[in-house]
Amino acid sequence: MSETDNPLKMLITDFGSVFAAWLLGRPVQWARPLNVEFPAHPIQSDLLFAVEDEQGQLFLLHYEFQGHTSHRPMPYRQLEYMSQVAIREIPWPLASESPRLHSVVLYVGEGAGQGDTGVYTIAGLGNTPALRWQYQPVRLWEMTAENLLQWGQPVITALLGLTRLQQPEADLPQALRQIRTVADQMQRQRLLTAMVSLLPTEEVTQMVERLLEESETLLLDTPYLRQMRELGRQEGLQEGLQEGRQEGREEALREAILEAAARRFNPPVSEYQELQRQLAQIEQPDALQQILLALFDAAGTAVIFTLIAEIQNDGRNADLLTRTDHTYASLAINNSPVGVVGVLHRATCVCPSPFACFPSILNGFSV
Repeated sequence: MSETDNPLKMLITDFGSVFAAWLLGRPVQWARPLNVEFPAHPIQSDLLFAVEDEQGQLFLLHYEFQGHTSHRPMPYRQLEYMSQVAIREIPWPLASESPRLHSVVLYVGEGAGQGDTGVYTIAGLGNTPALRWQYQPVRLWEMTAENLLQWGQPVITALLGLTRLQQPEADLPQALRQIRTVADQMQRQRLLTAMVSLLPTEEVTQMVERLLEESETLLLDTPYLRQMRELGRQEGLQEGLQEGRQEGREEALREAILEAAARRFNPPVSEYQELQRQLAQIEQPDALQQILLALFDAAGTAVIFTLIAEIQNDGRNADLLTRTDHTYASLAINNSPVGVVGVLHRATCVCPSPFACFPSILNGFSV
C-alpha cells in the first residue's frame, strides 16, 4: 500500500471536487482540504475535506487508504476517526444545518477489505443497538477497468491501474483518449502522471509509453512521476540523489525531498505545502542534496525545516557544504552507520565536500 498511498492521496487532493462528486453521488460546488491531525489523540486520518453540494448542504468527507493488512481492525479505526472528526468539526447541539459526515475506505490490492460491509453495531441491553456506525468501503481491485471507463470522467480514469485491467490493449488507449480531452495542460499532465504511477506492472507502463504522443513522452521523465513511484525506499532516495547530482536537475531533488518526507513522516497538508514553498526558494543543487541526505536519518520534519533555515540564513548555500566540520553529520540520529561514520568523516576528511566520499560513508568504511 505504501507505493500507491501517496500518489493516490495527491490525486484526490488535486481533484477533490471530482472525487467528492463521485463518492457522494451528487454534484458539488467546491471541496477544500481540512486538517487531518487530532492534537488530543495520537491518530491522524489520511484525508479530510469540507464539501458543499449544489443545494448548499455541507459535508465532511473523510478518506482512508488501506492495503491488505491493518494493525487494528478497520471498523474500530473508522469508529475512532469518525468520532474525532465529528467532535472537532460538528458543533453540539446538532441541527438540521449541521454538516453531514461521510467516510470512505479505499481498498487497494487483491483481496484487501474483503468482507468489510462498512456497517457495524454493538448491542446493548435487550439487544437494542448501543452503538452503530457506517462508512463506505470501496474495493478498487474489484472494479473492472471497463466499468471505470464508463464513467467518462478523466480524473476517475486515472485510477485505472488499481482496478482489474483484464484487456489493457483496449483499455489503455481509451483511458488516454479520455485524459486528452482535458483542456488544461497542467491538469492533463497531473492526470497522466498519476495514471502511470498507479499502473500495476512495468510491462503495462511500457504499453502506455508506446501509446503516448511525442509531446506526452516528456511527461514520463518528470521528477514528479519518477520519484512518486520510487521514493519511500532507501534505494529510491539514493536514486533521486544520484539523478539530481548527475543531471543537475534541481526540480528532481525538490520532488525527491517532498516525496521522501511524505513517505517517512506523512505530514499534514499545511506542513507539506510549507516545505514545498521553502524548497522552491533554494536553487543550489548542493544545498538540495544536503537536505535529501538529511532525510536518511531525520527523526521528523523539524530537522529538515531547521536545515532549510540554516541554508536560507547563510545566504550562500554552497558554504554549508564546504565547512570543515561538515555539519551535516550533526543530523545523524542515534548510532546509524551513516551517523557513526559521518562523525569520523567530520574529524578526518579533507575533501571539499562530504558528497565526494559519500559512497564510502554508506558502505561503513572510514575515510
